[in-house]
Amino acid sequence: MPITPSGAVSFSDLRTEFVGGSDAISLGDLYRGGSNIRAKHPTNTADNDAASVPESGALDVSDFYGQGKGFTFTYSTGGTDQNLSDLFGATDYAVDYPKNVVIPASVTLGTNNTSEYALEVDSGGAGTITITNNGSIIGAGGAGGGAGSGNSGVGSAGSAGGDAIKVASACTFVNNGSVLAGGGGAGGGGGGGVGGNLSQQTQVTGQEGPTSSFGSPSQKYWRTLNHQQTAPPATIVETSVHWGTNPFQAGNIANGPLPLGTTSITQGQYTYGRGPFVAQSYNYDQSPPLVTRTYGIFRTFPQTQQTQATGGAGGAGGSGGVGRGYNNPTAGSGASGSAGTPSTAGNGGAGASGGAGGDYGQAGASGGTGTTGTPSTTSGTAGGAGGSGGAAGLAVEKAAPISLTFTNNGTVSGTVQS
Repeated sequence: MPITPSGAVSFSDLRTEFVGGSDAISLGDLYRGGSNIRAKHPTNTADNDAASVPESGALDVSDFYGQGKGFTFTYSTGGTDQNLSDLFGATDYAVDYPKNVVIPASVTLGTNNTSEYALEVDSGGAGTITITNNGSIIGAGGAGGGAGSGNSGVGSAGSAGGDAIKVASACTFVNNGSVLAGGGGAGGGGGGGVGGNLSQQTQVTGQEGPTSSFGSPSQKYWRTLNHQQTAPPATIVETSVHWGTNPFQAGNIANGPLPLGTTSITQGQYTYGRGPFVAQSYNYDQSPPLVTRTYGIFRTFPQTQQTQATGGAGGAGGSGGVGRGYNNPTAGSGASGSAGTPSTAGNGGAGASGGAGGDYGQAGASGGTGTTGTPSTTSGTAGGAGGSGGAAGLAVEKAAPISLTFTNNGTVSGTVQS
């Protein structure tokens, strides 16, 4: 405790504050810059609590009014990723000498990186280290997990929130303000499943040909015989229709007088049609002359066709919300998943929403599971699983076996490791 700013001061008071023990002391033992009252190293940005004590010359008890042993750093503005060794300088930080840090109520220390700390009492510190927090110390919030892709994609996990404080040197911490761990990021939502396929049979018309061949036994042709006349009676047409080894009269599907211009004949399930012209010949030994015309032939018939309609694609999931932290003043809500694609078969399933990010010191929520695709002839596929939520950060991470005395008179969100 600093020396009183006025009134009587005893050598016992000076010994208690600056030297310790019970041995007799003299004012000459108490120059600033000596072994009992240190001068600051140039890299030390803190205030010397004994700055008014002379380094040489005459000393008077009144020179010690309001003075104390130690270095005190009082924040005037906020900052990020603060290390105590930077405040006191590496040289003085490692010296066995009291060090004090004061964070006023108007000051916020934070970090935007979950791998860093808003305030770190880094290793190598010596002497009594006391931190009095009247402001806010906030860790970084974790990132949300990525969305699962459509067609049963799996959402990725959210990132863990960051720690607010790390203690790697023995210290005493008095919290009158807020120490807030970063919230975990939420998991991404899973993608929707593919809709079931639709298999069905339909009746279509099959066709063979047109073709023409004249050798036995696979004769295939359409032939007409026309007795040419220049006067009545009317022309008589004889038509022969051959298709391979058709059982009708040694291959004759039809053989007889048919109307002029006949181009198709139906026998059973087959309809035979006249194809393209192939050849023409004349027989003048008959009167009137006989004209023979040969054509290719084709046939049509009903057949069953198997068709399959593909199920609709599943929708993508939504990304997970960010955790609350210094970098994210509010926890993020998860994004909505996309709808599946409609189909004449099964519709694609909808993607699931991402989870909500965790509040200070809270884990992020898991993402939802995508909807299963609608079944049809076949079943729809299951939706993808959502990603897990990230863990919450710690209010205070403490390295073992470092000693930490933590007194809380304010607000702490997250775990203080003991």
